[in-house]
Amino acid sequence: MSRIVKAYAGTRQGQMHYRHVPGNGTPLVMYHRAPATSASFTAMMDLMTGDRPLYAFDMPGFGESFAPMSQPTAADYARWLLEGLDALSLHKAHIFAHHTGTHFATQMAADNPGRVASLMLNGIAYLTPEERATYAKTVQPPATPDAEGVYMSNGFKLIATLLPHFEARLYHDEMTAMMQSHWTRHYSFAAVWGQDYPAVFKRVTCPVLATCAENEMWRFCFDRVFVDKPEAKRVLLGPAKFYTPELDAPATVAAVRAFLREVEA
Repeated sequence: MSRIVKAYAGTRQGQMHYRHVPGNGTPLVMYHRAPATSASFTAMMDLMTGDRPLYAFDMPGFGESFAPMSQPTAADYARWLLEGLDALSLHKAHIFAHHTGTHFATQMAADNPGRVASLMLNGIAYLTPEERATYAKTVQPPATPDAEGVYMSNGFKLIATLLPHFEARLYHDEMTAMMQSHWTRHYSFAAVWGQDYPAVFKRVTCPVLATCAENEMWRFCFDRVFVDKPEAKRVLLGPAKFYTPELDAPATVAAVRAFLREVEA
């Protein structure tokens, strides 16, 4: 039986929903991709039960967490993530972040170096200003809901372009999260395109693990990470169009455990 419990952490903007597994040692905190929720980490949390305290948050605008009222910046998201840690008295934690979550977790680590013991990032959009401008133009907000539900079927088709194969529960969970964040998920994408990620990443002082799938959408810019931070640890996972820890939790957990053993040795 899973030991995962659910609760809320208060921030100045609103409540953040999270999943938690008790344990001993320095906590591991997880931040998900858009449009997923903290549910995307349940397989990892089940495998890692007993390792250490585990936390997985719904980021603002997703799942059961509060919805931003206007367009935030990456620094705004990072501040909310930190306030969630403060609410739980998590003074220092290891961080694992996936895709969209990598950008806000990296911002938090750069802005608050004493709070992050290590940073584990999967799927990093390590983009140039020109590339970010292109994505800002091409990644549009979701379509307005229509009476025939075409916007839902289009969303389902989008999921199919990202995931490597059909898996009923994952497709359903992804679709549910997509509908739940319909009015707010574009805020997170806009914050990513507005962030100078390489400049933020260079300010990170804690140990870093960077992971990516072999045919991942951000594979083309993965090597740039190690040009700017050659001491970062590197692990290739996959294959996957869009790597998801739900589909290969054992490989993700193995990479995380190996890195944490080295960091904490």
